[in-house]
Amino acid sequence: MRFQKLPLAISIPTLLIVMMMIPSLHGFISGDSHEGRSFFYAVLMGLFGLSFLGFSLQGTVFPMHRHAQLWSLISFFLGFPMLLAIPLYEVSGAGGFIDAYLDIVSTVTTTGLPVFAPGSLSETLVIWRVSLGWASGFLIWVFAWSIFAPLNLGGFEHLGARGEAMTRSQSARQTAGRLPAEKFWREAHRLGPVYLWITLVTALALLIVSGDPTYAILRAMATIATFGIEIPGHTGVGGMSGEVILAFVMLFALSRSTFSTVFARARKWRMTEDPELRVAAGLVLVAALVLIGQGARYVEGLGAGLELIWGAFFTSLSFLTTTGLASEFLPSGLMTLDPVEIILVALAMIGGGVATTAGGIKLLRVFILAGHSQAEVNRLTAPSQVISGQIASRSHDHHSAMLACVFLVLFILVLGATTLALTLTGSPVKEALYLTLATVTNTGPLLPTGGGTQTLVMALPTQAKMILAAAMVLGRLEVLALLALLNPDIYR
Repeated sequence: MRFQKLPLAISIPTLLIVMMMIPSLHGFISGDSHEGRSFFYAVLMGLFGLSFLGFSLQGTVFPMHRHAQLWSLISFFLGFPMLLAIPLYEVSGAGGFIDAYLDIVSTVTTTGLPVFAPGSLSETLVIWRVSLGWASGFLIWVFAWSIFAPLNLGGFEHLGARGEAMTRSQSARQTAGRLPAEKFWREAHRLGPVYLWITLVTALALLIVSGDPTYAILRAMATIATFGIEIPGHTGVGGMSGEVILAFVMLFALSRSTFSTVFARARKWRMTEDPELRVAAGLVLVAALVLIGQGARYVEGLGAGLELIWGAFFTSLSFLTTTGLASEFLPSGLMTLDPVEIILVALAMIGGGVATTAGGIKLLRVFILAGHSQAEVNRLTAPSQVISGQIASRSHDHHSAMLACVFLVLFILVLGATTLALTLTGSPVKEALYLTLATVTNTGPLLPTGGGTQTLVMALPTQAKMILAAAMVLGRLEVLALLALLNPDIYR
């Protein structure tokens, strides 16, 4: 009870620091004492500092203002990785401290940006990065429900249009007056079993089809967190059966209705009634058709054609959920084609569902904008039509459409500003554009597909790496949340 009442700036870093015992133990067991000692000393140093910080803050009354929670999230994603980057910098032996810091920010935001060269990290570091990404994915999930939901940010501002305002207001009244830490742990207790059971079942299923326990555990942890990093030495393990399991797990990143009933309707939930799943099904179908059409010239025979169909579906679903895993059944060279690159970039920009670990614009906003565009076209073609429905409902839909349009414009402005900033540091325009898309959408695997070659992030100047770190945090917290900090009303 005392631990749950501690400020989140102390309790959450404490858990992540204790998690560094995982790579420490693996380093000692595998025979690399340098890795084990580096992470063990980092654990001691982190717990030592946090303990004294906790003692110094005893009896302090912390503010419960809304802006304090947002500032805490920004400091968590930008400041805390500096401590986690110390053992990575000591063990990796490649690049500078800024490279280790950028890699940790990429892991904490579940972006998966390829900072280090493929295969250059040891198995201990791979296990540490996957474990950290898995824990960060859960934290992002809980942050959405405990911080963004009460503030009506991160897509929650549109949920009232779906007849869920009453349920949300009741939930807000139940948590009124509680400390932010208590709200966080309340949601963690609710979502933790779901997150853990999905990971365990996925790992067990992958173990059955692949027979590789290391791959099964790491890939399950990375997929549920939409953290699409490569696992060296385990590429392609599991075949089509493994990809089917991963595709099933990715469905949880398309809609909050797949795992939560807080905002669900009282009657039985149906897939055809969920707007996010409907939009996702249409996008995946269109993207898969494009990939099949582009790859048809590379395959011959019925078996190869069926593999192409499955590979197109899996890759489209993976990039829509901002996981970024490419199917092993796609023909070689298909990912370098311009139409395929455009489709994958568009899917990553749209992203997954509200209150999930996926990034991007979010499917609900796309659904609202599409519906509003259809209504405006109908009004232009038939200006004298009679529209049925309540006035309040129509006004709320118009307000949601305006918010979605504002977010889309801000998202485009952020893409342009980040691309321009990277070009000023010396990066070519195309390289800067792919770096921006990979970071702002939190889809790091977009980077290797850009132009068919992997951009070496370590070769970028320090200014560009700091811009990439800020872009990943901006994409994870969304620009509307940061824009809210500029509103004077939030400080009253």
